[in-house]
Amino acid sequence: MRRPSLGLLAVAALLSLTACSSGTLAICASAGGTYAAGTCTRSSADQQAAEQLCEARGGVYLRGQDTCAIGAGGP
Repeated sequence: MRRPSLGLLAVAALLSLTACSSGTLAICASAGGTYAAGTCTRSSADQQAAEQLCEARGGVYLRGQDTCAIGAGGP
């Protein structure tokens, strides 16, 4: 039985990484975000305004859930 060459394995690994990277970019873009430096950031002017309003009222804005948590937890 013949083993695959190291070059063939390297090409296959490179192609799979490229496919994964472009898939991540597409997923991020479809969610309305921008992908840079390995991170998907989803933020719009509306979200920034909501975060500022939430923090002004003493809350913590949870971006992933798009909610404002006020008075949750603690003693």
